[in-house]
Amino acid sequence: MAFSCSSKLPVFLFVVCYVFIATSSALRSPSVKPSNPLIQTVCSESQNPTLCNNILNSDPQSAHADLKGLIQILFDKTYSRGNRALTVIASLYKNANNENKEHLQSCAMSYKSAMENLNKANAALKSSNNKEIYSDLISVIDGAESCDDEYDGPPVIPPKLEEANKNFEDIAYIIFNISKLL
Repeated sequence: MAFSCSSKLPVFLFVVCYVFIATSSALRSPSVKPSNPLIQTVCSESQNPTLCNNILNSDPQSAHADLKGLIQILFDKTYSRGNRALTVIASLYKNANNENKEHLQSCAMSYKSAMENLNKANAALKSSNNKEIYSDLISVIDGAESCDDEYDGPPVIPPKLEEANKNFEDIAYIIFNISKLL
């Protein structure tokens, strides 16, 4: 049984269309996203390069940011983590006994102070007052560490607060180390 040219044409056209569609969609959505080479340099100066890289590479604004822009992105993430810690503290406070309430109140005050110092450091970044950034960031970290210090003895720090505190401290330390590059 012989096939004519006309019976092979639909199959040929189908294959050509399939290949065209498959290759054109692969070209439109590359699997590797472009990265700012400054991120690697900056993050190598931090105490947690993996976290630093993950945070900055996950933000599309970092692709073309300069050093100040990268630090600003980290400030924004730190605000978010500080607010998360304050939310955890408020949540824990509702069900705490009197002893824990005192610890949580101290933590809340420490975090509010840390957030005020974060605002000052951010303002110093915007005005290029590099010495002030560094000084204010030390106060930001001290605020978070003060919350840790509340739980040096019994009672132990609640796990949710310990996690929120660590998340805040980790990113604050990243900014602190990177700010030395300014």
